[in-house]
Amino acid sequence: MAVWQWQRGQDKEALLNSLTSAMSVAPVDLVYREAEPPPEFTRVRLNRAEPAGPVIELRNSFMAGQAGRRILQPWRQGDDRSLVLLDLGWLVDGAPLPVFRPEQVQAQGYRMPTPRHFVLSGAVKGAEGPVDAVDEAVLRRRYPGHWFQGVVVLESSPEPLLHWPVVPEFMPDRHYAYALQWLLLGVCISGASWLMWRRRHEIH
Repeated sequence: MAVWQWQRGQDKEALLNSLTSAMSVAPVDLVYREAEPPPEFTRVRLNRAEPAGPVIELRNSFMAGQAGRRILQPWRQGDDRSLVLLDLGWLVDGAPLPVFRPEQVQAQGYRMPTPRHFVLSGAVKGAEGPVDAVDEAVLRRRYPGHWFQGVVVLESSPEPLLHWPVVPEFMPDRHYAYALQWLLLGVCISGASWLMWRRRHEIH
């Protein structure tokens, strides 16, 4: 457990460093290159982009302890006709889904991995409306073209949506602290076991 938590801390630290570096540079144009797609966590902007289909409401998305859904939508760029899934922002459960005009969306943000949810049997996987997981295969069949992997999380979400934070809430230091706790627990258990073994042999 200590090693696992330490590795998770290292992963979060690498992610945090990538995001910090991306936030300090100007955004680059999102241009489709089959051989060399832009790496994840790159700060990008879309060119002459417009919605390619209806929104996807990814349920069971929590922010600050509140249940809500991430509002995703496929967008197509006008220059190279490439497609990408935009993360427009987060909406609390119970709030009605607003209707957006394309000009309300500043299509600029960060390339991130596609949100992955642990889904149980009977969960809805789809490419439109309320879902528990995004069906990327259906998206690609429904909207053919050159698709970017992952999503682009907007830097600024149109109201009343809230910007989905790209910086992880669970910081690396907490994982390192857990790793130390597990290590100390393991040492204590090992020490207690050795003392019990020694006492037992002294009695015999």
